[in-house]
Amino acid sequence: MSKPLSYHYSGTKGHIVAVADDLPQTGQGLIDQGWEEISHPAQKASGHHTYREPSTGLRIRYDEPVKGAEGFAGRDHYHILNPNATGSRDMYLDKNGNPVKKNSRASHILPKGGK
Repeated sequence: MSKPLSYHYSGTKGHIVAVADDLPQTGQGLIDQGWEEISHPAQKASGHHTYREPSTGLRIRYDEPVKGAEGFAGRDHYHILNPNATGSRDMYLDKNGNPVKKNSRASHILPKGGK
């Protein structure tokens, strides 16, 4: 059995849905809303940023678009980390707060106004 990837989160599923519905166009928008950037320097250098909401502990990963890439890689998008994850099969939450697999379509959440 794998070791849980969990961290402390004090919010509700409804809070996760509200956050997913109002994600800013870029990660800087999260900082402007009071989130803390906790990215590992190597990940940050490759365009992957992790943010933590101080009031709840919720963690979100923002991925910068890759120039010339197709699909989600070529667009600003987010992943909400599952605080109760046990591995890659439930690593993220979808926009409705349900656990989803790493690399699944549902794990990619577009910012507010994104299509």
